[in-house]
Amino acid sequence: MMNRLKEWLGGAGGAPDEADQRYRPLAASGLELREGLPAYMAELEARLDEAMPEEWLKQVRERIRSSDPELSEIKHTWMERELKRHFFLLALLRKPPLYSADLERMWREMEAFSRDYEQFCERYAGYYIQPQQAAPPSPPGAAARQARGAYELLYGCLFQVQPESQLLIGPFHRLKLDAESLEELQASASPCAALGLLETSQDEKKAAIEALRQRLRERCALARRYHEAESAEDRDRCRDESDPSWVLLAYSLETEQSVMSCGPGVSPSTGIRAPTPVRSASAG
Repeated sequence: MMNRLKEWLGGAGGAPDEADQRYRPLAASGLELREGLPAYMAELEARLDEAMPEEWLKQVRERIRSSDPELSEIKHTWMERELKRHFFLLALLRKPPLYSADLERMWREMEAFSRDYEQFCERYAGYYIQPQQAAPPSPPGAAARQARGAYELLYGCLFQVQPESQLLIGPFHRLKLDAESLEELQASASPCAALGLLETSQDEKKAAIEALRQRLRERCALARRYHEAESAEDRDRCRDESDPSWVLLAYSLETEQSVMSCGPGVSPSTGIRAPTPVRSASAG
């Protein structure tokens, strides 16, 4: 089952010219936060939107499109959303990796409008946010792989994961969480330092981050019960393929003893299946 789930959730990639045709119009505005998150998360999204005037975003859009005429308007809207999601993560994590050269380019074009960018940083974060250099989505090395795993877990817990997102920031569920992260998630008193969540003295933000930790612990416990279930019925009660964080945790906890059968109840209708590329009329 997990191999099929990873295929559905991770997408298949593709050549750049083909991938550019895979972007569909955004189905919803905003960041598409997942349901059940603390109210602070919606407030943080509102603060982010208020700090980014549409007139400034329009200028950035025109600047990028003038230097890259082949960039479609639809892909640009996805780039803009993903960069906003990254800014959102910056408020909750200790410098999350940036897994997209496209987003790095957009970020640096934003910074080129120095006054607007400085105002954005002050309004949203209260300090100057230095643009990050893009990291490879499939990183080599244990530390980089641990960072990618933690990123995918938190991203999937906060946002709806679409195939277009993965075209920009890389396919999900290609690696397992490291043992340290899993051990921390299963220890109720652990601060989950391996996940990179911020420590803060701001009461509302601190409570929201703790609620996020608890949410991840609950998903981890559910994934563990899935593997420990002694009957198919019990296993079905612990299965939640609609949640990318559960899929990653269940995959990471898989052992040779935990048989991952592919049952008929599994369906790819999760909303994050890779769309079929649109081919031009001249294509053979």
